[in-house]
Amino acid sequence: MNNRGIAIIFSFLVTILLLGFLGVVCLQTLAESRHVHRYVNSVNAFWLAEAGVAHVKSNLGAPSSLSGTMVNPSDPSGNTYAYNVVSSQIGISGYYNVVSTGIVTFPGSVIRRVVNVTMKVIPPDPSKFQYCVETTGDTLEYKNKNVKNEINPENLVKKNSTQAFTDLFGVSMATMKANSTYFTDTTLPVSNTIAASGITWVDVTQGSPPELSIQHLNGSGIVIINGDFRLNGVAGGGGSTFDGILYVVGKLWMSGNATVNGTVFVESAADIGVENELTGSALVEYNPANITAALGSLSTKTIVSWKEN
Repeated sequence: MNNRGIAIIFSFLVTILLLGFLGVVCLQTLAESRHVHRYVNSVNAFWLAEAGVAHVKSNLGAPSSLSGTMVNPSDPSGNTYAYNVVSSQIGISGYYNVVSTGIVTFPGSVIRRVVNVTMKVIPPDPSKFQYCVETTGDTLEYKNKNVKNEINPENLVKKNSTQAFTDLFGVSMATMKANSTYFTDTTLPVSNTIAASGITWVDVTQGSPPELSIQHLNGSGIVIINGDFRLNGVAGGGGSTFDGILYVVGKLWMSGNATVNGTVFVESAADIGVENELTGSALVEYNPANITAALGSLSTKTIVSWKEN
């Protein structure tokens, strides 16, 4: 009996020790699991911060502040994912400080990771626009009073240009269109006016061949007319004065009291006939400042420094 009692007591002690050991193992496993989850969430927060930087870098123009949330359908824990980006220009230079914070929120805790970068903004080269009116065609009719270039008086017009859209703007037509305020000739305001701002793209769909005819082009920036274009410049109605770059994928007729302060570029085939006509009081005055300002909305960006805070 004594031996049996000792055995029972010994077994009981061993059981207690094993339970204690298992308890320690369970606690360590839980701690390691929490550590792994925190590590995973920390990595997720870092890549959220990087995603914010990438988003700012991929957009055309100067960096802008933004924020957003993301949903991870494969995460059953109910975590929330967010990024917040704050952008500020450094002095009056082309450099910007961009601070992007990735945030993962889960029950009982919030993890933040911060990425700080300096971006340099690189606008397209405005010196590629040197003329009042430039066309890829071989026919360009105008009157001397209709074109004015006080910067380079000899550079009034140029025919048979070999410059391509991507060379001029540094982006493809598809990218330009995707970053524009977009219209078709059927969705323009009924006021017979294009009020331009930033990048304005108009697809011309009506007619054979498609042709857009309006009375006024106002505002500033870059205007792309994808089709033949008649700018009539009818007096009244707020006038017709545009500051920037007018790019026409087709023929251009410009007449009346229409004014472009900047430059006009026209794509057209050489066998169509009289392709570009500036008549009446219409005026295209070369203005490099307006050209440079218009191209600012197409600036690309490069990262010159990176650090994680």
